[in-house]
Amino acid sequence: MNYISFGRTGIKVSRLVIGSWYLPHLKESKNGVYPVDKDTSIKLIRKAYDLGINFFDTADVYRGVYDRSGKNPDFSNIGTSEKIIGEALKGYDRESFVISTKVMGRVGPLVNDSGLNRKHVKNAIKKSLERLGMDYVDIYFMHANDNMTSIEEATRTMNLLINEGKILHYGVSNFEAFEISQMYNYAFSRGLDAPSAIQDEYNLLNRGIEKTNLVVASRYDMASMIYSPLAQGILAGRYLNKGNAISRKDYDPKFIDEVNFELNNKKVQKLNELAKTKGHTCAQLALSWLLNQGKFIFPIIGISNEEQLLDNLGAVDISLSNEDLKAVSEIFL
Repeated sequence: MNYISFGRTGIKVSRLVIGSWYLPHLKESKNGVYPVDKDTSIKLIRKAYDLGINFFDTADVYRGVYDRSGKNPDFSNIGTSEKIIGEALKGYDRESFVISTKVMGRVGPLVNDSGLNRKHVKNAIKKSLERLGMDYVDIYFMHANDNMTSIEEATRTMNLLINEGKILHYGVSNFEAFEISQMYNYAFSRGLDAPSAIQDEYNLLNRGIEKTNLVVASRYDMASMIYSPLAQGILAGRYLNKGNAISRKDYDPKFIDEVNFELNNKKVQKLNELAKTKGHTCAQLALSWLLNQGKFIFPIIGISNEEQLLDNLGAVDISLSNEDLKAVSEIFL
């Protein structure tokens, strides 16, 4: 495994990060939702660790299952992913792995059970640490701007948590480029710790942050954690063949419309053909392309099974020429 500095922090992390937004699930659904397969999830997290991945990402709102019903929200399974990661890594040397989690989303019915206000954030980090079974998290992300708490207040709150030893660094996810710059410059001008990382969606099908957030991150030597690097499995070629096992397109009717499914599948077919000529899989080529888009790019990968994990890990060892990178990019223009 190749380890590099997480941006300007100096913390050495693996190039790929294990995500926990969606974890392996049981085969039987309950009210249209497939419950998390806890045992398999723990097994795969430990397998990833054994293979050299030392970076694991989660969030207080992650349940490990996909549920977009939005009706009568159930807060009983809030933090499931944090609990599973904590249990999976229990007993390992805390210095041997890096944890990132997030705050902002609604975790309960009370009026202050969401947001970036100090009251909620103080309570949220306490609960996250309890679920993880850890004394601190390495990177604490603001999951989005709540549009109520000022940038200055949020920055000071993150610094308070650093001073209390509950977090080492903090970052921003789903923020606008000007908001990232505003936060960084405010912190820098007052001698405070500035955000160390961003976390945003970025892949061959969605390159919107190339001229915005990635530019800002590069300017300040911030790490860029990338979620949905394979566009929910599309760039892995998961939907090129019919008859797949349970997948998102089966239980989320909106998915196909949202990703312009048929058009993008034609592009992925070309990517797959190119990958085969080079002895790689579709997912490996897409991830390798992503890793070459900046100095501190860290894709967050899902883990549904061991085969998928091993396939994704193969991307780290691929060396693409400038001609290769151009050929991949041109498919998706």
